[in-house]
Amino acid sequence: MTCCSAGIEHGTFESLVDHWQLVLEDCAETTFFDSQIWQKTWWSEFGNDSELKLLMVRSDAGDVNMIAPLMVDGSVISFLGSTDLVDYHDFLSRDRLSPNCIQSVVSAVNEMLEIDTILLQSLPGNSPTITQFRDAAEQLGWQVEIEQEDVAPRLELPATWDEYVSSLRKKDRHELRRKLRRLEAAGDVKQVELTSPADIETSMDDFMRLHRMSTVDKKEFMTHEREQFFCKIAVELAREGSTRLCFLEVNGEREATSLSFVSGNVRYLYNSGYNPAQSNLSVGLLNHALAIKSSIEAGHRIFDFMRGNESYKYHLGGVDRQIFALSATRVSSGKTQAK
Repeated sequence: MTCCSAGIEHGTFESLVDHWQLVLEDCAETTFFDSQIWQKTWWSEFGNDSELKLLMVRSDAGDVNMIAPLMVDGSVISFLGSTDLVDYHDFLSRDRLSPNCIQSVVSAVNEMLEIDTILLQSLPGNSPTITQFRDAAEQLGWQVEIEQEDVAPRLELPATWDEYVSSLRKKDRHELRRKLRRLEAAGDVKQVELTSPADIETSMDDFMRLHRMSTVDKKEFMTHEREQFFCKIAVELAREGSTRLCFLEVNGEREATSLSFVSGNVRYLYNSGYNPAQSNLSVGLLNHALAIKSSIEAGHRIFDFMRGNESYKYHLGGVDRQIFALSATRVSSGKTQAK
């Protein structure tokens, strides 16, 4: 099954609804960022004056093999969604090991003579897009640079909680057990995991409160616009069964929170918060530990801590996965190479 001969088409969210879902079902590992709900919601909130470019590549048989969610801002074309809210980007491909579809996308962008820069951020280190796109762009005369953008620790989950705890480094294992005992001694403790759209909608105020009080950086990050987006996407993805909104309650008070999304058998920890007044009880870290326990019980394969090298991720067993950014600049001769 090859791409290219049927050409590349421009689509809309509406025209691509069915194709989008079919492509996702055949992708090796999709994230919640890849869902049309996420992409469409982000675009409606932050698209502003950018131009939407949803490219669709068909196979010889007419099937849609790849969807490239892109946007144009001035002379720059990039993935749909900014790195402040999106940890992973990639093209949606049924056959990610074949370079043909990527070549079609690069050729299509090469023909957009108003584009001088291609910026593909937040590509997971194991994505074939990195080398396939570089090779195709360089063949058309573009100058390509690839650099590590960040790390995203993740954890392969064992079958049981006991196995997980035993797998931690000795010091981390000892600390986790000690902190759990101290938390249990503090009184009535429980973790609440909300999944229904109604429960999540009514509890997002508590999430925002704990998120903002965690650190100055988080308070500054959570603008009114981002708050609106968080609340909307949490409810929208809850309707798909993906959202997990957790609270660690101590003596009836919500002291820590996390917002996660499940895609396939991977749970992605998107963002979190806690009450600094309860730091002595390690409520933030333990809320994540209990979320890991819940994921193990649910049969998830991976717990992904996502972008950032915060120390708690490694204390809980996270192992770095690199994230890369690819940028390509059109050289003067490249504008005459459109095909």
